[in-house]
Amino acid sequence: MLTRSFACSLALIISAIAQVPRATAVDPALAGDSSNDLFLRGKNIYDSAQNATELANRIEYYQRSAMIFSQYITMFPDHPNAESAWWYLGNSHYQSGMIDDARRCFSTLINRYTKGKWVAAAAYTMAADHYNRGEYAFAAPLFERYALNTEKAAERPRGHYLAGNCYRMLGRDREAVSSLRKVIGDPAGGHFAPQAKTALGQLSAADGKFQDALKLFEEVLATDAPAKIRGEAALNAALAATKLGQAEDSDRFLALIIKTPGMEDFRAEAQTVLMGNAFERKDYREVVRLFKSSDSKATGEKEAARLMIAARAQMRLKAHREALALFREVERLAKAGSELGFDAAYHRLLCFFQIEGQFVPDQVDAFLQLYRKSYPKDTRIHTAMMMKAEALFAKKESTAAAKIYSQIDASLISQKNLPGFLYQRAWCLAETGDHSGAARSFDEFVSRFPKDARVASAIAKRAASHAEIAEPRKALADYDLLISTASTPGDLTSLAWLESARISRKENNIPDMINRYQGLLKNITNLSNNLQAEANYWIGWGLVKSNKATDSIKHLEAARNLRPDAYTKHAGILLALGYFAAQDAPKLAAEIQLAIKNDFATDIPVQTLQWCGIQAYNSGDFKLASQCLSLIASPEDPRSSPKEVWRYLAKARLETQNPEGALIAANNALDIEDNPTWKADSLLDRGRALFLLNRLSEARQSADEAMKLQPQGRTSAGLRILRGDLEMKSKDPRRAAAEYLVVVNFHEDQELKPKALAGLVKALAQQGDANQAEKYRNQLQSEFPDWKSR
Repeated sequence: MLTRSFACSLALIISAIAQVPRATAVDPALAGDSSNDLFLRGKNIYDSAQNATELANRIEYYQRSAMIFSQYITMFPDHPNAESAWWYLGNSHYQSGMIDDARRCFSTLINRYTKGKWVAAAAYTMAADHYNRGEYAFAAPLFERYALNTEKAAERPRGHYLAGNCYRMLGRDREAVSSLRKVIGDPAGGHFAPQAKTALGQLSAADGKFQDALKLFEEVLATDAPAKIRGEAALNAALAATKLGQAEDSDRFLALIIKTPGMEDFRAEAQTVLMGNAFERKDYREVVRLFKSSDSKATGEKEAARLMIAARAQMRLKAHREALALFREVERLAKAGSELGFDAAYHRLLCFFQIEGQFVPDQVDAFLQLYRKSYPKDTRIHTAMMMKAEALFAKKESTAAAKIYSQIDASLISQKNLPGFLYQRAWCLAETGDHSGAARSFDEFVSRFPKDARVASAIAKRAASHAEIAEPRKALADYDLLISTASTPGDLTSLAWLESARISRKENNIPDMINRYQGLLKNITNLSNNLQAEANYWIGWGLVKSNKATDSIKHLEAARNLRPDAYTKHAGILLALGYFAAQDAPKLAAEIQLAIKNDFATDIPVQTLQWCGIQAYNSGDFKLASQCLSLIASPEDPRSSPKEVWRYLAKARLETQNPEGALIAANNALDIEDNPTWKADSLLDRGRALFLLNRLSEARQSADEAMKLQPQGRTSAGLRILRGDLEMKSKDPRRAAAEYLVVVNFHEDQELKPKALAGLVKALAQQGDANQAEKYRNQLQSEFPDWKSR
C-alpha cells in the first residue's frame, strides 16, 4: 500500500493560516462617533489578549473583548465594521474556550456576508476545528470556501490542498483529485504543488494506475521541494516501480532516501521496501543483510511490517529460533486482533512446530483462543488445528487427535497440506475405532490424490476399516486392487494376500480362502515360517471342509513341520476330522495312534474324539457319536470326563435306543453339572431314558425337577413333549394335548415341533376331537412333509 502523509494537527493548521485581516480604516466622517470608539476599544483589548504571556490574563482579555464586540454588534449591526466585529467576537469566544459560541458567530458571519476576507478567516477557523475533530465532511467545503475568499493568492492552494486531504480521508477520491488538481494548476501553488502531486500520485496508485503515479512522484523528485516532501515522493515512487516490475528503479529511489539528508523519516520504510523486493526475488539472505545493516526503525505497524519481512526470510532460511523472536515482536507491535498480528502469531506457531513439536498443542490452544473467534473460516486457523492434531497423533493420543480432526474444515486446508491432512485424519480415525469415518476419509484421499506415494498404504488401511465395519466385499476389493497393482510395495502385497484370505475364512468362503492362501505362498517369496505355517494350515482346513481330505494331508503336515508348537495339535485334529469326514476309519485310527506316539494323546485324541462325536451327533450319525464319546467317557471316574461328553453321550445313546446307557450318562452328567440350564437339559435326558425303560414315576419326577429350573428354548420344548408322552401313558390325552400345544404354538424347533404335532394329533384323536386332530395333522404334513417318527 502506498503511504499517505496528511496535515492533521490543529497547531499546524492554525500556524499556517494567513494573518488575521486588518480592519478597514473608518471613514473620517465617522471619526469620533461612539461606534468607532467602541470597536477600537474591543480591538485594543483583543490585541492585548494576543500579546498576553500568561494564560489566565489572555483568557480574561478574550472574554472582555467578546463582551465589547457582542455589545457592538447589538448596537451597530449594520455598521461597516460589523463584519470584522463578528470575526473578532467569534475568535475571542474560540480562544477563551467557548467553542459553540464561536461556531455560531462564524456561521453567522459566513451566511450573512457570504464572501470576503472575513468570511475566509471564519471559514478557515471552522474548517480547522472540524478537521481536528475528524469531521472531514464539514471541514472540506469550508476549506474550499477559504480558498475562494482569501485575499492572498498563496493561500488558495492551501485551502484546496487541505480540502483534498479531507476528501481523501472520506474516501471521496474523485473530489479529492479535483481539489488537488486545482493546487497543481494554480500559478501560486508552488509551495503546495509537490505535496498535491504526491497525494494525487497516491490516489492514482490506489486506483491501479501505477505508471501515472510514478510520473507524478518523479516530477516531485525533480523539484527543489524540502527533503521531507521529496523523501515521501521517493518512497512512493519505489513502491509504484515495484508494482510495475521495475526493480532497479525501485532500488534507485530507495537508495536516494537512504543517502539523502533530511529524508531520515522515510529510511525505515525504504529499508522495508528494499527487504520486500529482495523477498519477492527469493533472495532471503539479502533480506536478512538489509535488516541487519541499519539501525533505522519505523514505529507501530510500519515497524511490525518491517520485522515481519525479516522474520519470514529467517523462516525460509530455516533459522526458526531467530524468526520466532521476530514474530513475537511483530505480535507485540501490531494492533490487537489485527491481520498482521494474526499472521505473525500463525508464523510463530509454524516456527515453534519446527523447534519443539511436542508442545504444539498448548501453543495452538493459545493461538486459537486469541484469533479463532475473529477468523473462524481462515485457512491459518484450520491449519493450526491440523498441526495440533498431527502432534497429538504423533504422541499416540489418537482420541484427542480425532476430536480435533473432526473440527477442521478440509475446504480451508491448502492444496499443499490437504493430502497429508486427509491421510492423517483417516489413519487417526481408524486407530480410534471410527472405521466408518476412516473409510470415508481414505476414499476422499485416494480419489483426490491418486498419485500420492501413500495411496497404497491408505488402501490397505481402508480395507482394514471396511473389514471392521462388516463390509467384507469392499475390503476384498481394496486388497485385490493392491494385489493387481504392479507398483504396490512388497510388504503391502503380502498383507493384501494374507488379510484377504483371513476375511474369506471369516466369511466361510472356503474356496476363495484357499485360493488366496495359495496365492500368498506362490507370489510372496520371503514369507516367515509363521505365515507359511498359517497358510498351509488353513489350506488344509479348507480342503478337509471341502471333503478333499487326501489333498489336505501335505498342507497340514507342512504346517506341523514349520510350526510344531502351534499346529501339531490343530493339524492332528484336522487330519482326524478329515479322515472322519471321509469315513476312513483305518486312517483315523492311524492318526490317533500317531498322536499317542507323539505324546499328545491326552490332548489331541480326546478332543478329536469329542469333537468328532459331537459333530457326528449334530449331523445325525448317532451311532458314531456314541462310539466316539464312549471312548472318551470314564465310568469309573465320571468327573475326569468333560461334562459335554456325558451330555452328548446320553443324547446319542437315546437316539440309538440304548436307554440303559443313556441313563448312566445322564446321571454322570448330573453329578458333575452345576449350571441350571445344562442341569435341566440332563434331567430331560434322564427322564426320556426312564420313560423308555417304562419307569414312568421316576421319569415324571425328573421332568418336574427340570421344570422347576425354568429352562428355556429347546430344553423347555423337550420337557413339554416328555410330559405329554407321560400323560398319554397315564391315559390323560387332554393334559397331554395341552403340553404338546405349548410346543406347537411357541417353538419353531425343526426336530421337536413335528414331534409335538404328532403327539398332539394322537392326543386329540384319543379325545375324540377328529376335527382338531385333522387340522394339526394337515399342519404337520404341510410344515414337515418329510418328517417320520422314530
